[in-house]
Amino acid sequence: MDWWQIALIILVSIIIGLLVGYLLSYLIITLLRKKPFIKKRETATVVEEPLKSIVPNLFAGLIKKRTTIDQQVKQQTKIEVEEARRARETEKRERKEAEQLAKQQAKREAEEVRRAREIEKQEGKEAEPQAKQQAKREAEEVRKTREAEKQARKEAAVVEEPQEPIVPELVAEVENNHRIATEPWTGELLPFQTGVWDTSPDKVHILPANLREALTETYTDMRLANSIVWLSTELGRRTHNLDENYMKLRTNIAERLDRIKPLLEQLGE
Repeated sequence: MDWWQIALIILVSIIIGLLVGYLLSYLIITLLRKKPFIKKRETATVVEEPLKSIVPNLFAGLIKKRTTIDQQVKQQTKIEVEEARRARETEKRERKEAEQLAKQQAKREAEEVRRAREIEKQEGKEAEPQAKQQAKREAEEVRKTREAEKQARKEAAVVEEPQEPIVPELVAEVENNHRIATEPWTGELLPFQTGVWDTSPDKVHILPANLREALTETYTDMRLANSIVWLSTELGRRTHNLDENYMKLRTNIAERLDRIKPLLEQLGE
């Protein structure tokens, strides 16, 4: 509701009040006319004089109230204008701060991207020699693996067939020595047989290289074991230490002959 509507309502209320008061005064004056002149004069003085003073005071009060309302409206308008100005300034300041923060954020992100690229570039430079070294190591490992596989195949398979059949006596000697090395030990020092190996160097020479080397190592252990048997039996110098060395050699001979027998059987077929 606007101020002029309020003022209009107040004015109408005052006019209605004045009319009602006037009517009441008229009734009072009419009743007093029936009394003497003095009383009538007093009554007229008492009633009419206040009525004459009410109207100017009423309009003065209305004018003063309207002035007060105008001042309040102006003051309220001034306050609203000031608040609107402050709100615009605050909005402008916040927008400026937001723009500055956005610029700083964009600058930081650009700096982080630049640093990430530099780190990536540096890691790429550092990783390149490492990759080359890794590739070199892998190639070396592959080469070694291939060589080991080739050597294993060379050792496991017969490279070439002998020109002449293998000496049957050598096969029998190997089988006999295998029996000596693998049968349960009863405490007796048994010598190994080496006669065929020692008296047939030409037949041994035609054997494949891997088989010839394996037999050479095995017969070397047999000769050592036979030396211990000779010291213990012929010279009577048997000791606990000699028995232990004989058992170790016996175990090694049995393991070697386990690998050699299948190859000899394959060549003898």
